[in-house]
Amino acid sequence: MRRNLLIFIFAFIFSSFIWIYINLNQSFSIDITVPLKVKLSGRQALSYDLPSQVEMNIKGKGWDLLTIMLAKNISYNLDLTGYKKDTKLSTLQAVKELLSIPPEVSVVYVYPDTLDIKFDNIQEKTVKIRNNIIVIPKEGFIIIGTPKFSPDSVKIIGAASVISKIKTIGTEYKTFSDVNSSFTKTVSVLDTLINLLNIEPTSISISYQVELAAEKDFEDYTIKIKNVPDDKEVLIIPPKVTFSVRSGVDQLAKLNEESIQVFIEYNSLEKDSSGIVIPIIELPGNINLLNLNPNQFKYIIKSKTSN
Repeated sequence: MRRNLLIFIFAFIFSSFIWIYINLNQSFSIDITVPLKVKLSGRQALSYDLPSQVEMNIKGKGWDLLTIMLAKNISYNLDLTGYKKDTKLSTLQAVKELLSIPPEVSVVYVYPDTLDIKFDNIQEKTVKIRNNIIVIPKEGFIIIGTPKFSPDSVKIIGAASVISKIKTIGTEYKTFSDVNSSFTKTVSVLDTLINLLNIEPTSISISYQVELAAEKDFEDYTIKIKNVPDDKEVLIIPPKVTFSVRSGVDQLAKLNEESIQVFIEYNSLEKDSSGIVIPIIELPGNINLLNLNPNQFKYIIKSKTSN
């Protein structure tokens, strides 16, 4: 019984191999998509974006098509270094050499069938980095300040007509979750115009400061009035305010009353018609105001009596 099973398995495998061998020696046609790679000289710049890939239908024996399908480095390599003027190129022309496919394989069609090549004067400029990174702190933690980039700008090189429209270059889109400590990561610069721009450098470092979150209360803080004329006197009702702030534990540990200003500008009182004012709370950059009590105040402006 066991011998019969082994014979059956061997016969099945052998017949399957023969079937595959016979079929792969027949002709087929398949659709494939390959990346378009453009080579330019250092003095050339494209003003019109080319497609990032081309679609084509190829025909040949199954073995040759299987080899092409399994190839990881196949691409449509377009060398434009010898061109000096705008032109239209047929994608089917010399496609075998551009793709490096076996001579037995024929290309039936290529889409797009033509490429519109337009050149412009080459130019370079420096632009700021735009942050596309999302950081989600772990519960009970907080991001301190704004992220720091190194470098904070990149050089872009390309056609003058393209470069003039670009104000910033973004980072890759990436999310970091449950973050409970400060970190520095290397992220890529997002190149959405692959054939039109050269970006230097192609990656940057980004640093986030993350701390355990905490809150702190300041009670009965006297409200100051700034720029009061010599002949005027201002009474704030009530004259003191209580407020709460939130930040990281290290930031709050360094916070003192000397670094906080609570005031009202006299000019704002002159322009006011409601009789109610809200004081300005100036805090160090990494400290956030949570609330203040009371949240609005009355005031009285009096003229000083002369002696």
